[in-house]
Amino acid sequence: MKTNSEPLINVINSLIKKAFPFAVYQYPGSGEICIIAQSEPVHLVYNIDEICNLNGFLIAPFESVKTGLGYFIRNDLFACESKGFEDILNKIKKTVSVNKPNGFMPACEMTRDEYLEMAEFVIEKLKRKQLAKVVMSRVISLKREKSFSVSDFFLKLAEKYKGAFVYLFFIPDSGMWVGATPEILLSRKKNGDVVIMSLAGTAKIEKGKNIIWGSKEKEEQQYVSDYISHQLKKLGIEEFYEGPVKTVAAGHIAHLQTIFEVKAEQLEDKTGSLIKGLHPTPAVCGLPKTNAYKIIQAFEKHDRRFYTGYLGPWKLNGRSDLFVNLRCAEITSDNINLYVGGGFTADSIPEKEWEETELKAQTLIKVINKENKT
Repeated sequence: MKTNSEPLINVINSLIKKAFPFAVYQYPGSGEICIIAQSEPVHLVYNIDEICNLNGFLIAPFESVKTGLGYFIRNDLFACESKGFEDILNKIKKTVSVNKPNGFMPACEMTRDEYLEMAEFVIEKLKRKQLAKVVMSRVISLKREKSFSVSDFFLKLAEKYKGAFVYLFFIPDSGMWVGATPEILLSRKKNGDVVIMSLAGTAKIEKGKNIIWGSKEKEEQQYVSDYISHQLKKLGIEEFYEGPVKTVAAGHIAHLQTIFEVKAEQLEDKTGSLIKGLHPTPAVCGLPKTNAYKIIQAFEKHDRRFYTGYLGPWKLNGRSDLFVNLRCAEITSDNINLYVGGGFTADSIPEKEWEETELKAQTLIKVINKENKT
């Protein structure tokens, strides 16, 4: 653990105790941890179209596909280094404690047999061409040990997954979530140009072995790329760069990735509309979007809440970046609820889809197990 972690741990613990909305995060490859917090426990909910003029941290739940709304944490308090963390802590100490109760709803787990039964039914619909792809998810609920520290867990994730966007956020009465996501939804550069990522397909990385991608995984990823291209053209953006398909590592697993780039002059005032058009991509929902969404609502036992939504800093430190909320967990007073999913196509095999969710869960479980032993 980093030697300067104590000020950060202290400020995280204090913000949780005072029940103020906050987020702490580390950019992929940066090693720099930043924290943003409000100075009052107020839930700020905005229409996504409005965020282009705001400075803060956006958290949009999966349901924002229907509501168009997201939570926004103001940058009343913001820092990216130890001295700044200490300044935030001093300011927090002067505020009144709220001590709001943890009123989070319990997550519903799905047994292996239930998952396989659901998978067979959904795959049959895909074979009948009622839809092209659907992403189904499940919850793995682990008991939270008394020794478990949220702040230590975040720091260990940040140390282990340097190539991911690692975050911890807390919204009073709505939840505390931690994650290490590999997927960019939209990243806006300082010059206004935008980067979008198409990421799909999953394979286990095994030492000394090359990854051989099957037609199912290639098809999954192509659906996402085609969808992004369609959304850009739908907004009248005809000129954009679409890179080659690459294999990229995300911890112990690999994905297929394509990068899109759009020049600032092509976007004008379309950024908010583009964000709403992109979410949710076929990588987290399916195609056609409406049909896939109905299947998800009908057959998943749990409410996805912030899983497969998106989040990230907006106009902070000269950066605006939104990431798809994957490889994530909800932290409650009693449990750690892991959310994992996978894309079903007509070629899917139920047992392999179950194994994929088990594989993805290891991203966090390996760190949780280490945390519980310390």
